[in-house]
Amino acid sequence: MNTLLSAPPLLPDVARLRPRQQMGIDCAVCGLPLGPSGRVLGEVRYRGLPFRLWMCAAGCETVPSAHGI
Repeated sequence: MNTLLSAPPLLPDVARLRPRQQMGIDCAVCGLPLGPSGRVLGEVRYRGLPFRLWMCAAGCETVPSAHGI
């Protein structure tokens, strides 16, 4: 039997994110403001603290823009 396993998403390095991206105000991938919508990208720990990273609800740019990281 063949079972397809999806790999966990690659999460950005928290140390390289801006504070607004770390706090979930801006998208952790493209850096644009999330506004009232967004979806959880994943959870990471950095310096012992938990961070929940958020991304655009409808998808976002795959390459960081000038607004991003």
